[in-house]
Amino acid sequence: MSQHPSSELLNGINVSEILNVQKIHDNLYSSGQPTVQQLELICQAGVSTVVNLALNDASNSLMREHIYEDRTVLELGMHYVHLPLLWDCPSASQALFALKAIHHLQDQLVWIHCAKNWRVSSLMYLYRRFYMKMPIEQADELLHQVWEPDETWTGLINAVAMQLQAEQFSY
Repeated sequence: MSQHPSSELLNGINVSEILNVQKIHDNLYSSGQPTVQQLELICQAGVSTVVNLALNDASNSLMREHIYEDRTVLELGMHYVHLPLLWDCPSASQALFALKAIHHLQDQLVWIHCAKNWRVSSLMYLYRRFYMKMPIEQADELLHQVWEPDETWTGLINAVAMQLQAEQFSY
């Protein structure tokens, strides 16, 4: 697994140095925790909304440097959404809420991150499968470019997948 899976350009801005960056689709990018300088690049690239799924006490949180990510993002002129998911016992209902929020923002240029892009890549696997209708094999490959989910996160992925599948059949 690579820290920087590709040389990624977003509207001409090189964002490939951001930890575990991945393009989900033209309006959605994911990564691990960006630095302040990287948030500035994200803003220059035209991102309108930053979504953070990490807790403030994550090991590489900007709070550790006494920097408030929400204030930084807002002062740069972007929207900021904080939807933290617990690492050790993530909630399926909170994961579903985050997925629906991301889908709601699909017409905006959005950057979603957590500490290492592990939480996010697990949700983006589900997003690719159920919202983008990507084949399982392709979604698996993209997930595994970032990390191999442990038992806890595999369980969350399976639980949320069952709920999303049930929702699809209820229409």
